[in-house]
Amino acid sequence: FLDGAADLIGVVLIIGVARAINIVMDNGMISDTLLFYASSIIRNMNAGVFAAVQMVLFSILGFFVPSSSGLATLSMPIMAPLADTVGISRAVVVSAYNWGQGWMAFITPTGLILATLEMVDVTYDKWLKFILPLMGITGVFSIIMLVIHTIL
Repeated sequence: FLDGAADLIGVVLIIGVARAINIVMDNGMISDTLLFYASSIIRNMNAGVFAAVQMVLFSILGFFVPSSSGLATLSMPIMAPLADTVGISRAVVVSAYNWGQGWMAFITPTGLILATLEMVDVTYDKWLKFILPLMGITGVFSIIMLVIHTIL
């Protein structure tokens, strides 16, 4: 039991820290300030462009917060209300989150990627040379699908 629980300590810590950041941002009204200024910037933005920008933001955040649940806890309280400002469904936000965070998982140098590369005796730089062109293709495809999602 303790060996299994030890594997979850890192995840629990990331979720706890992300939640603590949310509490501080809510109690300090930082979230409201961010939402106010961000909504004034994006108010007239095209929905498809907004969805694509969200995917890119989720990708960038996913590099620094590799925990999917930690990233959701940290980012969704800001991103979902912004989608309401632009007038797109929150389902589009969830899709942008999934595709952006998953897209970045190809190259985030954390546990699974590095352990797998070590097992198959591939260096990280060789992996990047292989995966970056594929990431370009999947990134463009994901953005196209997000734009279609905003239209439907």
